[in-house]
Amino acid sequence: MLQIRQDPTVESQHVFYSASLETPVGLLASFPQVRRIGQGQAEDAEIAILQTATVLWWHLTPGASVAEQFKFIRQRASTAAVVAMSDVPNDLEALAVFSVMAKGYCNTHAGKDVLLKIAQVVESGGLWIGEAIMQRLLNLPVATPLAVAPEVSLPITGSWDAQLTLREREVASAIGLGATNRQIADQMGITERTVKAHVGSVLDKLQIKNRLQLALLVKDR
Repeated sequence: MLQIRQDPTVESQHVFYSASLETPVGLLASFPQVRRIGQGQAEDAEIAILQTATVLWWHLTPGASVAEQFKFIRQRASTAAVVAMSDVPNDLEALAVFSVMAKGYCNTHAGKDVLLKIAQVVESGGLWIGEAIMQRLLNLPVATPLAVAPEVSLPITGSWDAQLTLREREVASAIGLGATNRQIADQMGITERTVKAHVGSVLDKLQIKNRLQLALLVKDR
């Protein structure tokens, strides 16, 4: 799970994709040969560049659906390790990003040292979430920026939802799409307290600790 196999003989190719922003200073300092696309190029030229990418630095468009943006990217860069870059990082956006199986999430204007570490992690098959977001999402004590190991051990085998009730499966699937408890409650016509109870039951049955792990499990199985 969560592995990207890179051919060690192939040189890394970094591509920055943005509909509006020039390549960030930190990214240029980290990877001077990084190529920027997303505005002005013909579609065929974009696709040709994206298909060469080993790491795709994807600048999130504020206010646009993460799922729709990622669908657009994946149609053009099916093998690249995608790192989402956000102008204003936040918990809900982070969950949405990892729910669509991006490999990293960071501030658009992160510095050179951080970006180099991120690239090293995602190219070796790991997940980079970052110190503050990791701490809030996983409720873990964090002393340094974290990279989740390439192997994320989850105890479930076979169908991830085999042990769940219909309601629990619906809640888990909604979390996989990045929905909040309030959104799930509104969609299902139940109280937010009931949603929390379902979430707790799902985490307990699947023997996982948090919503992020659940979202990754739902999307990866």
